[in-house]
Amino acid sequence: MEFSLVSAKPSPRAAAAAASAPRSSPTAARLRGRRFRCAAAAKGEQVFGGRKELTGVQPLVEALPPAARAVVELAVVAAAATAGYGLGTKYGGGSRTAAVAGAAVLGAASLAGAAAVNSVVPDVAAVGLHNYVAGCDDPTKLETGDVEAIAKKYGVSTEDAAFKSELCDLYGSFVYSVLPPGHEDLKGNEVEAIIKFKRALGLNDVDAANMHMAIGRRLYKERLNAFQKLIFVSNLVFGDASDFLLPWKHLFGITDYQIDIAMRENAKTLYASELKSIGRGLDIGTLIELRRSQLAYKLFDEVAADMFREHAKKLILENIASALAILKSQPSTAITPAQVIDEVNSIIAFNSLLRVLSKFPQGDRFARGLGPISLGGEYDHELMVDDLKILYTAYAREVLSDSLDDEKLVSLIELRNIFGLGKLEAEEIIANVKSRVLA
Repeated sequence: MEFSLVSAKPSPRAAAAAASAPRSSPTAARLRGRRFRCAAAAKGEQVFGGRKELTGVQPLVEALPPAARAVVELAVVAAAATAGYGLGTKYGGGSRTAAVAGAAVLGAASLAGAAAVNSVVPDVAAVGLHNYVAGCDDPTKLETGDVEAIAKKYGVSTEDAAFKSELCDLYGSFVYSVLPPGHEDLKGNEVEAIIKFKRALGLNDVDAANMHMAIGRRLYKERLNAFQKLIFVSNLVFGDASDFLLPWKHLFGITDYQIDIAMRENAKTLYASELKSIGRGLDIGTLIELRRSQLAYKLFDEVAADMFREHAKKLILENIASALAILKSQPSTAITPAQVIDEVNSIIAFNSLLRVLSKFPQGDRFARGLGPISLGGEYDHELMVDDLKILYTAYAREVLSDSLDDEKLVSLIELRNIFGLGKLEAEEIIANVKSRVLA
C-alpha cells in the first residue's frame, strides 16, 4: 500500500458521529477475539459461534408449530374462562353477573399469558435461525428458501425485530470472517461470497451496509490493512449505491484519495494474482476473462495495461535467463545449442502473438496491454544489454549458418526490437557473424 490510514484522523464531526453510533451489539460481542478465516472454508460454528440454548417458556414454543400453538392458546383461554365462571357462581351467591365477571378475570389473565408466550416466538425463531446457520458445514451454501422455511416454521415474518436482528448479526459475522488478516491478501472470491450470503438471508442493502460500518469501526482501530480491504470489498458488494450506503468519509474522517488508494491497491493485488496463471499460450477466452476480472475489480485500464505488459516482459525475461544459462554453461560458443534456439523462438512467437491479438477484431473485449514488447528503455536495460548482445549473436549465428531468407531476416528484426538493440549495433553483430561463417 502507498499510504497508511494511521495518519487519517477523524474530523470533529466524524468523531461525534462515531461516538454516537452504537458500539455494542451481539455481532460486535461475537467478533471480539475471533480470528479471521475464509468463510468458504469454515464450518458454521467457526464463523457464527456455537448453538444457542432456549430458556423459560421458549422450549415449549419451540415444540409447538404455529397452528398447534394457536389451538393450545384458545384451549387455555376457554378453560380459564370456564373455571372463572364456576368460581364466580360459587362465591358470588349464584349471581350470573358475578359468574361472568369471574370468567372475564381468569379469561383475561390467561389471554395475557398467551400473549406473553406469543411475544417470545420471534426470539425463539431467531435462535432457530442462528442454530441452523451455525450448524451448516458450509455457510456459503445457504439458500433463500432455508431462511424463509425457518420463518414459516415459527409463523413469524423475516421483518420481525428479533429475527431481523439475528439476520444482521449472521451477516456481520460472515463478512468479518471472509476478510483476511492484515498480512494476507484477498483471494478474489470474497465479494461473490458476501453477495450470495446476503441474498440468501434476504437482507436489504441498508441493513447490510450498516453491518459493514459496524465492522469498519472495529477494524479501523485494530487492523488498518484489513480496514482497507473492507473498503474495497464493501464498495464492490454495493456497487454504485456504495456512495450513499457506505459513509466512509463521514464516519471515519478519511479522504477520497485514501479510499481511491484502498480500491486501487487491492484491485492490483487481485489482478496480479490473475496474471500469475497467464503463460505464453494466450487464447481469446483467457483474455476475455482477464478483462472481466479487471472490470469486476474496478481497476483502471491504464493500470491494468501496465501490469499486463510487465507480466509479458517477465515471461520474456524468463526465456532470456534460461537461454543465457545454457549458453554460459557451454565450453565452446562455436555452436549454438538447440535449447537456446528454442528459448529464443519462444520469445519471438510470444511477441508475434501479442502483436496479432492487439489488432484482433473486437479486441476491446480483451485484457488491456496487448502489443509487442521491447526491453529497450527499461531502467536496467544498460545492465543487461551485453548479455542481450551475446544471445542475439548466438541466434544470428544459427540463423546465418545457411542462406538468409526473408523469414529469417524478419525473425532477426523482431528479436532486435524485443531486445531493444539499436539498428546499427544489430547490423554490426550480423556483419561479424557473416564474416565468420564465410571465413
